[in-house]
Amino acid sequence: MTIPVKYGLVLGVIVAALGFVLGALNLHTHQMAPMGFVIVVIIINVVIVVLASRRLAPSSNWIQQVGNGLVLGLVGAVIVFLGSWLMTTVVFPDYYVEFAEAARSRAISGGLSSDEIEAAVAMVTGTPVSSAFQGALGTVITSVVVAGIAGIFNRAGRS
Repeated sequence: MTIPVKYGLVLGVIVAALGFVLGALNLHTHQMAPMGFVIVVIIINVVIVVLASRRLAPSSNWIQQVGNGLVLGLVGAVIVFLGSWLMTTVVFPDYYVEFAEAARSRAISGGLSSDEIEAAVAMVTGTPVSSAFQGALGTVITSVVVAGIAGIFNRAGRS
């Protein structure tokens, strides 16, 4: 198994596990927890890609580093997609209903008008497939961008 595949598996499993923790602890209904989750996941993604890039730098040029980041991101994205979809359809089927209801409660307690309340709820309304796809796409984009940046520094350090 290649380094990008191994690190992609690690990335996907960690992110999926964190998603399950978010749902199991009912944190998805808290105002800042979903954004905190995204920030933590991005940090983990960056760290894993940088570590993989460092291991691959001695035998990879910049284009190969970016390609390795793409492979890592795609492997991770498959697991992120499946984990997110499974979590929100099978394990926690009311995930989005609870998420929207929490947003509605916050909007009501904030004294918003009925139109503003509906707008706030519409902003957080999602589906399992769209949310899983967003997570997977974010994983791939972050991995490729970070691999490109890390590849510049890793290659510069070799000369």
